[in-house]
Amino acid sequence: MFNKPISQIEEKEIQALVDGEQKESLILEYKREVSGTDKEKKELSKDISAMANTEGGFFIIGIEENDGMASKLVGTGKLIGNQPVEEWVENILISNVRPKLIVRLKAVPLSSDENKVILVIQIPQSSRRPHMVTIEGKNAYYKRHNYQAAYADEHEVRSMFLESKTSIDEMKNFLEERNLNDSQKDTFARTPLSEEISNTLSKLKGVPEDFQGKPFVLFASCPRYLEERVDIASSDFRMWLDQKNTIELFDLNIEFLDHDNEISADSIRSIHEAYLEKETVPRRYVEIFRNGYIENGLGDDLMWSANEKHKDIGLLFQIAYFTASFWLFLKFVKDAYNKIGYVDEISVIVGLSDIKGITLHGFGNKNKDVKWQEPYDFMRGFDKLPKAKQKNFRYTKNVIVSELGDKEIEEIVKEVSVRVSNAFGERIAKCFDDDGNFDRNQLRGFRNVK
Repeated sequence: MFNKPISQIEEKEIQALVDGEQKESLILEYKREVSGTDKEKKELSKDISAMANTEGGFFIIGIEENDGMASKLVGTGKLIGNQPVEEWVENILISNVRPKLIVRLKAVPLSSDENKVILVIQIPQSSRRPHMVTIEGKNAYYKRHNYQAAYADEHEVRSMFLESKTSIDEMKNFLEERNLNDSQKDTFARTPLSEEISNTLSKLKGVPEDFQGKPFVLFASCPRYLEERVDIASSDFRMWLDQKNTIELFDLNIEFLDHDNEISADSIRSIHEAYLEKETVPRRYVEIFRNGYIENGLGDDLMWSANEKHKDIGLLFQIAYFTASFWLFLKFVKDAYNKIGYVDEISVIVGLSDIKGITLHGFGNKNKDVKWQEPYDFMRGFDKLPKAKQKNFRYTKNVIVSELGDKEIEEIVKEVSVRVSNAFGERIAKCFDDDGNFDRNQLRGFRNVK
């Protein structure tokens, strides 16, 4: 209905519904205003959950309708009591709908009255349906029938549960195809592109001859509800990708994508290459699939050999570079899903493949627990440098995209950094100081910082 993300909707787009006498439908409903009554709370819970349980759509508060057709922009009060109207609606859904319902809201100022807004609520078809309304001790499921909310019968509820389970199974099957489900397998996280990344490491970093592994790191983000949602060939999407060549982190603009993208049948790829004397080899890549799955593979950015004097240490894994890379990935994921309008649940996956015997390195110097007051380096404490005891490492976390703010991203990054440090036998992530701040001094030489 709107040909732009909800965050960009302005009054003129809503006015066009009135000018065109757009009629309510299965995916569109109007409400004149809300004032905060208990009846409104119940009706909103029913109407919005019914849309999520059916095909999704838009619920717009602040439009007067005549026989179902938009007839006038009237707006609704900015505040319900002392609360912004959009927060009031969010709290109603949090209190009255189970499981939690994911929607996007935009309060658009009404030009004719500074005290009023038009509240646009975008409701995706939920991958966790059916959603149940729990009000006054009564539980009920609703769907959209004849352009209004109605009770869902037993057959419809059972069907929704089945559809929800099917979406989970589809996601699991897709991740199985990507070799991301079982970290015990030798093929864990190995795809044609990640295999190339692992082969590049030995060509660029002089991996010790006695080291038999081919390690690499894979970050992935998989929507719970997989469907064709990314127009990878569109000029608009490619232009957006061009703007993501660098991402801001710690007040630094850090290289993330390459400038050239390749399109295949199912995805668009950005492959960063290194140029050797006789060949070109891939160093890292980002791949975005039509179904919303995003993958980022890395190798020599995060690992290298010790110098000749200390070659007995073997291959080094730079925890600070790893942490910064994952941080960049999550920031990109957030922006990518915002671009395509996906707000629902995703599984964030971190895979470290073939890391057994690699030495953890790249520590900061401000942790009180650290015996030395300087960073671990090639001058002291080699016997203290931890090595990975396991072949593969897997981390997964389910998150709601619409709730993935900067604070939430930072919390996930810190959790993963600690987990990876644990996999190497280290108790804490030493690239963070006592106050939880990342030691950006560890990023000297990390990619191309601008």
